[in-house]
Amino acid sequence: MKKIKLFVCLVLLLVGCQPQPQTQPQKGETKNTVSCHFIGDLLYEKPYYDWIEDDSQDKGYYDLVRPYLQNDDLSIANLETPIGGKELNISGTGYSFNASREIGKQVASLDLEVVSTANNHANDRGNQGIDNTLDFLKEKDILAVGTYYNQDDRDQGKYMTIHGIKLGFVSYTYATNQIVSDENQAKVALFNRPSDRKMTQAYKDLLTKEVTQTRENCDVLIAMMHWGNEFTYDISTQQEEVSQLLSDLGVDIIIGNHSHCSQPMDWINNNRTLCMYSLGNFVSADPIVDRTHQEFKNAYNVSMMVSLDIVEENNQISIQNIDYIPVINYYDEHLQNFKLIPYDQYTTQYETSHYHYQNGLTKKWIEETYQQLIPQSLSDHVLQKTA
Repeated sequence: MKKIKLFVCLVLLLVGCQPQPQTQPQKGETKNTVSCHFIGDLLYEKPYYDWIEDDSQDKGYYDLVRPYLQNDDLSIANLETPIGGKELNISGTGYSFNASREIGKQVASLDLEVVSTANNHANDRGNQGIDNTLDFLKEKDILAVGTYYNQDDRDQGKYMTIHGIKLGFVSYTYATNQIVSDENQAKVALFNRPSDRKMTQAYKDLLTKEVTQTRENCDVLIAMMHWGNEFTYDISTQQEEVSQLLSDLGVDIIIGNHSHCSQPMDWINNNRTLCMYSLGNFVSADPIVDRTHQEFKNAYNVSMMVSLDIVEENNQISIQNIDYIPVINYYDEHLQNFKLIPYDQYTTQYETSHYHYQNGLTKKWIEETYQQLIPQSLSDHVLQKTA
């Protein structure tokens, strides 16, 4: 099968993230393709608010990344800030987050089809924050996965059909900062017991039941997981165990987040599942990050945007054309001029004026980091089932 080289260098990244030419099917064959982009955390923090001043204006922050997401069939992100609205108090600090509907409109402008809402900030504004977020996303025709109005909403499952391929989605988080009460357990999809953040048999059984039910009703199953440890490239034991469980249950693609840095991406379980352990922060704005050392202060500002095609042909579904590009969250030495910049557009002028340039956030550092994290090639694979 064709292998897509993933060398992290300017020229290949420039080429690799352009739309791939479509092979013409032979007479009598049908071929359906869903082109995808997956991005990391959308975490709206105080310095970003301070810069835009008016949250109805993004000042061009997304201009360089928006075309990627507007020119595909399926874009997925992790919405780590509830859109609870101003009535629930806007906050971008203190490990308690909430955004306005105006910030929500910025998210919607990215033309996302799906967002994961299961993460440790999901319950920062309680039930009302969850419901307001779901209301807003429904209004903008964005499928929310991982938080729910009630048990009936959760039991229905989350699906989307694109070009004749039915996609199913599940999303879970290891915990929430504000513990979900027993009577509200249906509202946030947890894979751990809230009291000690351990996957008990009861939580494992619930995940197994829900994933199995979704698997039975779709062609391709995508799991979005908020898991692992912050500020490390290493995969935790629980990430390994849960990814193995998800793969055994028939999940085709795992999109992970939470670490505030990118983590490895590879095929797991004898090539049954493509696993991205963490894509890192797509949107963020913390220049200090006082919980870690300089390596991860830098990593906090670089995420990974993954592109791939889900292809149905000859009664088989495969994942093809896997590629990625680092995206730098730029802001200058004065905490001004925020901009999301794909690596192939990260000029020397941007590089040398970044707030963290003097602390080692250089193009060379980005290249070396991603060369270590990601195999130089990720091959296409036919999934273990037919359409």
